[in-house]
Amino acid sequence: MEFSTIKALLALAGGPAFAVENGVIFFSDPKAAALGLSVGAPLAALLPDASLPTTANDSTEVSVILAGRNWTLHAVAADGMLACFLRPIQILSPAPNESTLLHTAGIIRLALQNLLTALEAMADTVAEDPDAAHQASLALRSVYRLRRTAGDLELLAALCTGTFRLSRRDCRPVAATAALCTELAELLIPAGRTLRWKLPKHELPCCMDWALTAALLRELIANAAADTADGSVSLSLSQSGNRQLCFAVRNKPANPLPEAPFHRHAAEQSDLAGGAGLGLSLVSAGAECHGGRLLLSTDADGVVTALLTLTASDTADETVHSLVQLPQDPDVNLIALSQILPADCYRPEDLL
Repeated sequence: MEFSTIKALLALAGGPAFAVENGVIFFSDPKAAALGLSVGAPLAALLPDASLPTTANDSTEVSVILAGRNWTLHAVAADGMLACFLRPIQILSPAPNESTLLHTAGIIRLALQNLLTALEAMADTVAEDPDAAHQASLALRSVYRLRRTAGDLELLAALCTGTFRLSRRDCRPVAATAALCTELAELLIPAGRTLRWKLPKHELPCCMDWALTAALLRELIANAAADTADGSVSLSLSQSGNRQLCFAVRNKPANPLPEAPFHRHAAEQSDLAGGAGLGLSLVSAGAECHGGRLLLSTDADGVVTALLTLTASDTADETVHSLVQLPQDPDVNLIALSQILPADCYRPEDLL
């Protein structure tokens, strides 16, 4: 093969390229020369540890370090010469972990504290100006959305690392679910959403972590309400066996479910639009922590059912943990629904 042909092929590589004959570089493009691979330099002195081909039409790939960077050297032996080109090796940073989630959540909360202080100072002055009041409501709604994100990050980190500790206490899940749905349904009215629920006629007394359960139900209901074609969401509660409680949240999404609905926050190619993609991962991890699981199914009419099963207990835990891990914020439902509620639901004069 003539050198002119080899030179043309090396140019197509797009990276640093050079050619070697009798162990000496006799061609080097500007990119290779900038790395010290100059014409006339002995290759063995520049790359003493590289094992390069010597047999005609043989080829190899080796890792080398040039100018403080890691490269893959591709070398082909042809007609008594070596044709070589370099590709940079991408050294990927370690993936974000649970510490990253907690650190990020902490930064969000510190920034929100300053913003809330500023909004509280403005609340009285903007109340008489409709335009200013609306802008303040928009800002406060954004604060609530960020509070939801921070809370999701913290809870997901605790659940994924196994540091979350259940606090199973005496619970009346039928009454507790009715109270939760009643408040959520009232809050959803300004957003044009309806929440209906169907509960057993008789109470199902048991011991369970209601603080965690309520957080998981809020997440499912908020996600369903954010994407419903007819504005309707329903919840039902049933009992399976002596200890299994089954919560079914149903809605008809405007769009079909993605092929891989779980762990979308970790997908290599994400199509996330309105959130961080943590919701289903959080609920799934919470269900596993409570001895259950989360299943999704779609019927022939396109109605999606999120079935959350949790395992209750006959005895209460001696120590209360979740009230500390999940602080009982009086605005917790407004936080959970902040992605879909209108700004008027977040008037500073009412909430600060």
